[in-house]
Amino acid sequence: MHRLLRLFPLGLLLASGWASAPARPNVLLIVVDDLNTLLGAYGHGHVKSPAIDRLAARGARFERAYAQYPLCNPSRVSFLSGRRPETSGVYILATPARAALPDAVLLPEHFRRQGYYTAGVGKVFHNVRNSDPAAWDLYEDGAGEDDEEKAALNARYGGGDGRPRAHVLSSDGARTRDGLNARRIRQLLGERAAAGGSFFLALGFHKPHLPWTAPRRFFDLYPPARIPMPAEPALRGVPPIALQTELTGFAQPDSQAAAVQGYLACVSFIDEQLGLVLDELDRLRLTDNTLVMLFSDHGFHLGDHGGLWAKLSAFDNATRVPLLAAGPGIPRGTVVSTPVELLDVYPTLVDLSGLPKPPGLEGRSLRPLLANPSAAGQAYSLVYHYDVNRRIDVAGRTVIGARWRYTEWGGGEHGRELYWRPDDPEEYHNRIADPALASTLAEARAQLAQLPQPKAGPANRPRAIDPDAKQAKQTRK
Repeated sequence: MHRLLRLFPLGLLLASGWASAPARPNVLLIVVDDLNTLLGAYGHGHVKSPAIDRLAARGARFERAYAQYPLCNPSRVSFLSGRRPETSGVYILATPARAALPDAVLLPEHFRRQGYYTAGVGKVFHNVRNSDPAAWDLYEDGAGEDDEEKAALNARYGGGDGRPRAHVLSSDGARTRDGLNARRIRQLLGERAAAGGSFFLALGFHKPHLPWTAPRRFFDLYPPARIPMPAEPALRGVPPIALQTELTGFAQPDSQAAAVQGYLACVSFIDEQLGLVLDELDRLRLTDNTLVMLFSDHGFHLGDHGGLWAKLSAFDNATRVPLLAAGPGIPRGTVVSTPVELLDVYPTLVDLSGLPKPPGLEGRSLRPLLANPSAAGQAYSLVYHYDVNRRIDVAGRTVIGARWRYTEWGGGEHGRELYWRPDDPEEYHNRIADPALASTLAEARAQLAQLPQPKAGPANRPRAIDPDAKQAKQTRK
């Protein structure tokens, strides 16, 4: 047989298909807004997330993944450009990636340049206005057709009091923004399967972003009296500047448990929409050659740390995100414990797809961690808080190691924090002055010093405590 093969010219072998190269993998990117790690796959069995759990079982789950900035647009600019917020200077909702980084090749744009069909549906960029035409063959994100959802959105952004609120929909949710977008992606999958060629599709879910709207049956999954609400430890040594989110200054919800019910109802609603998409991948026999990556743009507080809600803090609850990957080249059931960043999404997809790496990416491919899930590593986040008394914006720069988190506010002038995860996983006891952790502190400070100082740019401020908010036009979420 070997002698026979040697007699055939290479061109004949290629023409016959004997030595044809495998097709490039497709990509399905799924971005979920405001999703924290309250999921079955992350050890929270009371949360009904079967589709997300199914995806996690089929590939890799990254246990400690972190957003570069815990706010929608800055985070999305970062993972879509492969640049840190410190590099782009994007810390607010209104700045498009292209305006801040005119020469960057954005993630879907890179795949498009390599011959992929690229389409985005839903909240991938922060909104349609912030999207980039060079990135897509098609990009859609409509207002939806569910009148009750529209009314809830208008109530929230029409000057309401800012408190987290839930709204039960009488519909089945199919005509909401997320319901329509999931079905549109299913349609595009069918079209691309028929057309042939490699595709890069991105689906951005709006929920569980406020206002929490979902059909009644999803609320029924979580009776408030049955939602686990563990007792909080006391805050010890936490500097005041750290205890701030985008909703600081607004009143607390009437019931924390009822608010959590609304959040979890939206999580389960989104999970069902994801299931429709994964089922279509299976039906079209695209699963084995499609890289699926799911993550959130940042986490979300649910009344913890003395009543923090939403994002925009430097704590784990705001910066840590779920990150799942499945498809060709990704071993099933892998759990990666090393801290990683959303900044790593871009180079990882490029690596797994066998594409050339564009210049300027600041993240790393996570492919080596699939073989060595406990390798050393760290992650970084940045957030700006507002000092009401001094009327200045203060940068909170944080680094996360395998067993600790270290944060500096204003270079340390406004406070420093060190949390030791083995006995304080939720970050309530600041041990910055603990001599037993002196070597850890030195290591953490050295790690943080490796990052450049943040580029100058306008900073986000919680609307309720910003003295200029009444004069400034608020960007709709």
